[in-house]
Amino acid sequence: MTDFRENIGWVIGSVVTAIAMAFGWVYESGILNTLVGVAIGASVAYFVQTKTQKRAWKREYSVKIAEEVYGSLFKAVKGIIQLLENRGYWHIDFGVWREMQDDHRYFMVEEKFRAKLDEFRGKLEKYSRTVGEVRRQILPKIVMEETESILEVKIDHIPTVVVTYKKGRVPASAMTDLIDCLISGTHPITYATRHETNASKASFRFEIRPTSKRSSTKYDNEAKLNKIWESALRRIREDESYNFIVDENDRLLEEARKLKQEIANRIEEPWKI
Repeated sequence: MTDFRENIGWVIGSVVTAIAMAFGWVYESGILNTLVGVAIGASVAYFVQTKTQKRAWKREYSVKIAEEVYGSLFKAVKGIIQLLENRGYWHIDFGVWREMQDDHRYFMVEEKFRAKLDEFRGKLEKYSRTVGEVRRQILPKIVMEETESILEVKIDHIPTVVVTYKKGRVPASAMTDLIDCLISGTHPITYATRHETNASKASFRFEIRPTSKRSSTKYDNEAKLNKIWESALRRIREDESYNFIVDENDRLLEEARKLKQEIANRIEEPWKI
């Protein structure tokens, strides 16, 4: 043990000398340059391969999201835009996003855009609730009050509107919903014949079943019927809930168009990777 301790310096010196001589030989022979070149080449190849693989994985996942999430959202938002553009003021459901909120697809959407879709759905629900209130409560009440006042008859149902006209030379008729006419601000005759290109000599009448009778009574005094129409139309245009859905329809339409474009950009994104 004593001999080893005394000679350890000599051993270490010999090892270092041998390493130095080997390094010098490698350097002088040019092998070092080769080894360095091989190492650099291997590193570059590994980096390129890893980056390519990551890009492929990212593209594959982005395509999956586009197919499972954004494709359905694009179709749904496009349908919402069409409903808002028609300005018929109906209940609008964002059911596709509601379903995604309840499963894993919700977390496949980027957080900020996810919040934007949540907010849009909330606005649609408020709009639809107000539309329901206007259609089922406010408008029927106005129509029945104006009808009873002007025709001097007690009723418990919305009048049925029948429009008669000539389709070319052939007599034709169509029933139309007075609530649909009022909420869209379209006169019953115009509403009933909106898809006809050659309608003429059009007139309309109310068919009402008074509270005291079992059968309906026809009212074809257009002066009085137009008075009911104009009075009901004036009242609905003064209603706060009605004005909300008219204004909100335009705001939602603008927002839906922007969402549609954002979704389209996200669908195109995988093919840019």
